[in-house]
Formats: sequence, C-alpha cells, structure tokens
Amino acid sequence: MSYLYVKNLEDVRKTDLAVVGGKGANLGEMIEAGLPVPGGFVLLTNAYREFVKINGLDEKITALLSEAGIDNEREGECVSEKIKRWFVDGVVPGEIKAEIEAIYKALGRPVIAVRSSATAEDLPGISFAGQYSTFLNVQGEEELLKSVKQCWASLWNSRALLYRKKLDISNLDLAHGVVVQHLILSEKSGVLFTANPLNGRRDQILLNSSWGLGEAIVGGEVTPDQWVVQKGNEEIVETSVAKKEHMTERKANGIVLVPVAKELQEKVTLSNEEVKTMLKLALQVENYFGTPQDVEWAYADNRFYLVQSRPVTSLFHLPERVQGRNGLRIYLNMNNYSQAMQEPFTPMGVQVIKEMVRDTIRKFGGKHLDDSRLLWALNDLGGRLFVDITELMRMRKFRRKLENNPIDKDPVTSKALLQLLQREQKEITSGKGLNMLKLLNRYTLRYGLSALRMFNVGKRGAEAGRKGAIAYGEELVNEIKAECAQLKTSEDRMRFIEHTAGDIMLKGFGIVFFVAVSSTYIEKARKIMSTCMDDVSDLEAVEKAIPHSVTTEMGMALLKIAEELDGSGKRATVNSPQIQSFLENYGHRNNIELDVGVPSWKEDPSYVVDLVNTHIENKTYKEGLKRFFEAREEAEAAIARIRKKMEELGCRGKAKKVEKMLRDFREMFGVRELSKFYLRHVLTIYREQLFEVGRELVTKGRLKQPEDIFLVNFEDIRSGLDLRAKAAENRERYKLEMNRRAPRIVTSTGESIYSASVEAGENALAGVPVSPGVFEGYVRIVRRPEDGECLNKGDIMVTIGTNPAWTPLFLKLGGLIMETGGPISHGSVVAREYGLPAVAGVANATVELKEGQRVRLNGETGIVELSSEEESKK
Repeated sequence: MSYLYVKNLEDVRKTDLAVVGGKGANLGEMIEAGLPVPGGFVLLTNAYREFVKINGLDEKITALLSEAGIDNEREGECVSEKIKRWFVDGVVPGEIKAEIEAIYKALGRPVIAVRSSATAEDLPGISFAGQYSTFLNVQGEEELLKSVKQCWASLWNSRALLYRKKLDISNLDLAHGVVVQHLILSEKSGVLFTANPLNGRRDQILLNSSWGLGEAIVGGEVTPDQWVVQKGNEEIVETSVAKKEHMTERKANGIVLVPVAKELQEKVTLSNEEVKTMLKLALQVENYFGTPQDVEWAYADNRFYLVQSRPVTSLFHLPERVQGRNGLRIYLNMNNYSQAMQEPFTPMGVQVIKEMVRDTIRKFGGKHLDDSRLLWALNDLGGRLFVDITELMRMRKFRRKLENNPIDKDPVTSKALLQLLQREQKEITSGKGLNMLKLLNRYTLRYGLSALRMFNVGKRGAEAGRKGAIAYGEELVNEIKAECAQLKTSEDRMRFIEHTAGDIMLKGFGIVFFVAVSSTYIEKARKIMSTCMDDVSDLEAVEKAIPHSVTTEMGMALLKIAEELDGSGKRATVNSPQIQSFLENYGHRNNIELDVGVPSWKEDPSYVVDLVNTHIENKTYKEGLKRFFEAREEAEAAIARIRKKMEELGCRGKAKKVEKMLRDFREMFGVRELSKFYLRHVLTIYREQLFEVGRELVTKGRLKQPEDIFLVNFEDIRSGLDLRAKAAENRERYKLEMNRRAPRIVTSTGESIYSASVEAGENALAGVPVSPGVFEGYVRIVRRPEDGECLNKGDIMVTIGTNPAWTPLFLKLGGLIMETGGPISHGSVVAREYGLPAVAGVANATVELKEGQRVRLNGETGIVELSSEEESKK
C-alpha cells in the first residue's frame, strides 16, 4: 500500500528530517546503521498541517498569540491550555485516520510507545528534550489516535512556548511528526550519553540505569545507578549505586510508579560486562552520527534496545586539534579572563580580533607564516576566543607564580588552572614550555624601547604622563581617520584593517605605559607606611573617586544630564541637546567594547536615554553625585591624615615621599581607562569602513542589508558568493550563543571548567574580596547593561562581569557580586572608586542567587551570606 501521511521507520533517513522530525530521522538512521532499534512507523508532518488546516487552528493560534502575553510561566500555561484543548477536540481527517489504522494493523496492533518528533527539535545549540509528550503502553486504534493528537498538542506546551520565546524562535510554520514504536517491556532501562555532560569530556561516556521502564529516570522520580567509562581503555572510572525505591511499570490502564522490591533497591542494575556492552553501543551510535548523542535504552529478554537518540546540545564547543600539538591541551577563555565578557563576538568581531593577533605576530617575527602556524593557538569557540596556554603551563616559572602568587586578573581562573595542574600534572609537564628567547627580534626590542620611553615620561612626572597618554591616543585616532579618507574600494578597506590592526592593538593598549608606574604606588606606599605605623587603613580611601578616569567622567556626565533635565521638568530624548553633547564625546562606545559588530551608542542611543530617564525617575543622580564628591573629599583628607600621622611619628621624610606617591597615583591611575576608550574609537572607525563594504554588497545583491556585513567575515566577502543565506544562518547561531554560558577553561578532551572548587561554609558563597565594606540588601541579577532598569537604589547587583558600559549602573548600587574578575578587573576598580562593597569570582552567582533574595555581602572576606527565602523580597 502506498502511504501519503505515514512511513515505516526502516524507510526513514536524515534527508526526511523536515517531514518526520528529529526523533524519527534519528531512529531511521539507527536502523540503517544496524543498531538494535524497535520497529515502527512515523506519522509525517503533513498530517499535522492537514489536521491544523481542517480544524482552522492556524488562525485561532495566531490571533491568540497576538493578543495574549507569554512572558512568564503563568501566562504561558494559560495560552497553552487553550491551544491544547483545541487539538484534543479537533477531528482527525478521514484519510489520515485510515492510513494510521492500516499501518498499525500491518505491525500486528502491538502495545506501542507514541512519541513526539518535532522539526525544530534539537537544532544546533538548542534542545527541546523533555518538552514534548510521550505516551507508553498504548494499544488499539482509538488510544493511538488520542495519543497522536496529544503529541501534536504538546508542540504548544507552556515550556516549549517560553523556550521558543527566549531563543527568539518563531511560532509560525511549526510542524510535528509522531513516532510510533513497539514498546519494550523492559526489566531495566536508562539513559546513555556518549560524552560526559557533567564535565564536557568527549573521551568518557555517562551511563545510568534503573529498574523497569525508563520514564522513572526521565521524569526524575528515581535516582539511577551511574557509571563513567573511559572510551579508550574501557576503564570504569566511577560507579555510583543508588537506592532505587521506585520504578515505572506497565499496567492495564497505562504506566504507573510502583515500589521496587526491597532486595532490588540497592542491587546494582548492570554488571561490568553489560556496562561495556553499552559502551560499544555508545561508540557505534556516536561514530555513525559523528557527534555526541543522548540515547535512551531498554533491556528485555537478554537484549539491549535503543529507543531514541538525539544530539547532546548542552556541551560546549570542542577545540580543533592542531597537527603536532598532541596530548592534553589547555585553552583559556580570553573573553572572560581579559574582558569579563560573557557575550560572544559577532563573526566580524572575531575577524577583527584575529587580524589584531595575526598582524601583531607578523610584526614580532612571523612574516612568512601561514594562518595555520600564525593563529594555531587562537580558537573561535562559539564567538569566544580561547587561547592554547599549554606551553605556558609547562613553564616552571609560570607554574610557580600560579602556586605562590596567583595572577590577579581573575583569581578564580587562576585557582581553576592550579587545580587542573595538580590533577593532570604528569600529562601537562611532560612536554616543553615556551622558549622566550625565540620571541625576541628587532621589532620586539623597538617596541620595548618605545614602551620604556613612555614609562619614563610618567616616572618623571605624573601630569606629564597623563597628558602624554591623552596626546598619544588622540594622535592614534587622527592618523587612522586620515588614512581612511583615502580608501576607495571594499578590498582597500579590508586590506587597511588587516595591515593596521596589529599596530592599533599595540598602540591602543600601549597608552597605559605612560601611567604604568602608578600601578605600584599604593603597595609601595603601604610598605613605607608600615615601617612607621601599624594602621594603614587610610589607604583604602585613597583609591576612591579617582580623577581623570574617562569611564568615571562618563558616568558623572550622565548624572549631571539627569540633574539638569529633572531640574527643568524634562525627560531625556534622543534629540535632547545634553544627550547629543554626551554622544559627541562618548557615542563611539558600546556595551560590548571590543566587538566591531555591535552598534555604538551614537547609532543606537536608547541605552543612554533610558539610563538617564531611570536616574530622573528614581532621583538616583542626587545620591550618585553626592557620593562621588564625598568620596573625592575623603580621599584628599585621607592623604592629609597619612602625612600628618607619619610626621607625628617622626617619619617626616617618608611622609613627604608617601604623600607625593599617593598624589601621583591619583593623578595617573584613572588614565588606564583611556586604552579602551581610544581603541573603541578606532573600532568605530573600522565599523564605518565595514558599513561601506556592506553597502556595496547590498548593491550587488550579495547581502540583504548593510549591517549584515558583521555576520560574515573577509573570506566570505572575497568568495564572490551570495551571502544572504549565510548571514541569516549566522544571525541565528549568534542569538543561540548569546544564551550559552561559556566556561573559563576548556581542554582538548572537551572538559569544560566553569569555576574553581571553593569552600564557603554552610548557607554562603565564597569569592574574592575586591572592594571593602559590608552591605546587606536584595539581589538583582543583571546579565546585560541594558537590563539595568530593574535596579533600585541600594540593590546588590549580581552579574557575570562588567566593562565600562556598565559604569553608570554602579551609581544605584549598594553592593556588587561578580562571577568573574579579580582586584584589578573593571568592576572591582569602579566599585572601589565609588566606595561599594564588592566580591568577585563567586562561582555560579547568577544561578545560585535568586532575584529578590536578601544577602549579606562582605567585601573584606569575599563571603556572601544567604538569607532564608522567608526574608527575601518578592
């Protein structure tokens, strides 16, 4: 018989994905691979579409979604229940019903499992696993048709609705396939991951097992036995035998949860030989699909069955192997470590950063190297740039520094590296480290001499160092502007970026050399003071309200705009003269500083306007201005007190030296923010040039709109191909990556390390103390600066990390908790300047802490104490 709406599983292939859904396509491929899969059929997506059409559901669903909100679980549930009721009450068209009954009869009318198989299921980077319905122990045509409608309806479950909204996936043109399979009346069952989802390792499998049908495990009603097995040598590296008190069992009216017999509750469900049999099946499945798989399995009559398989979408990306770089490799997340940046770069953002690295390496002696040798250590993993630091970790000097004096850019990362080193010391130290002498050449010496000259300017005089830094930055921007005026073609513009990017990076960050000497002044002053006095606590005030910081000045400018507009009874708009003036000075900045692909504030001023209006509404500008000026006076008073105390203790000469050191510190230290300020200036100029390239490609019909240029790279542009589809695909991938959390460290096995192991005691989280003070308040979780409107005065902001774009939000805060960073990271420095207690490096703070929860933040010990839920602000 020829079917229009159904297809036997054995005839299904991955090319049928659009008509059978992800689950159905995978099962068909598994049968083709010779894997033990129960037979059955698939009800195609055209059946879903015909059912929806005949019952007029498209129009009803579209109207309901346009009227109703689905911003939270309650609203989603309300909408979902209405839609699901329409499906259950709908009539299955006669020709569809006839085909279902015919193919089911051909199977022998067995007891079956009816499973949803969505076309949007388990796409790269997302997973709808567990969001759609499955029905077990179904028998007879009437029950089968009822289960099919319920599977179709589950496409509109509240969880699926909210998930699609979160990931910005359209609700239009959705369809659902339905898989119907023989039900395996399993004695035991479980789930098998062909890579270890707990740590990301691709060289391990994770297997769990319990008695009865698999629904007890999938539904979370039972803790299963669990094994971790090494793929290479079949070693069982971890075994956990649970107490299995319940199991799912088939009954006449469906499936039910029943108690497990006492003698079986603590009995291991799989023998070592059976575990190894499952390992072999895992390798077969993974090798066939080419990616890690999440497999549900069942065991009956001395045989294992695989009842479904889907890609494991929760794993972070695996770095590519580089020829000649063997063994365990260690990769550091530079987005996180260097910039406290949680977001991915756009494709063009990655391109420009790579050009900076590529051009810099060429200048330092890599002129004749191709990309495979130039950029081998740099990995683009989902828009995050990871650097291979294996050779660095092999250097005894680096390891000693890690052990005795952890790098303070992000102490949590340093601690995690140290823990990894201790665990894998033999593997890591088996190779050679870097030979620093090989990195020396004429350019290195020339750059070093230039840096020394700049350093000496600041050493001779604090004001000269500050002014020198500003002049150097202005000259850099003006040079780039002048050179860009000469560019004519797209190729000219791309080549210009390729040949200037290295200088831009070196000169941009080189601005700091003018004031670098000031970075040691506080510690030097502390040592001198300690020879005369026991109490050096006044030094804490000296770091507050540092002048000449372009980032602080930016925040103060916004407060003054709010004060001025509020005084006139006005609100900020894009056309407000004060906003336009602000954008002239700071409009080149954006919320992800080093990504050329992100619009500047001048292009999209909404963040700036909203921030000013929030200050006006909450009157926070008053407290912010007052706090800053008081902190500045406090700093000046502290310097005077320090000198006076030292003189009273008979240390007149040292007092004079310390006073000069502290005043020079305040004169220079704020200038460190100029590096990013001017670097962002140049990136904005690059962005303007790239827009010109985008306009040209639109004219040629290769891009849909000029801004799509930031969703492709130079290789794409030079290919001559139509890039519209690629830009659209990259936009979706970029959106998905924005919702993915990236680890601090990744290894070549795929192990993903998000934090170091930290002990904080009961009912508390531990981090790194970065700004002194103790504050008790309510948690506000803020993932992006644009979300800062949720903050109320005195809230404790909990975030992953901050950059200068976040600075204006600090004026509302009572305290700050960050997952990343250390004493010299952006958020820590600004918190000290504003006198806010702050803790950095709190592992999983945005997950562990809840919105509105009351906590006590100690910026001196690094401990965050949690309150009970009853005390939280709802």
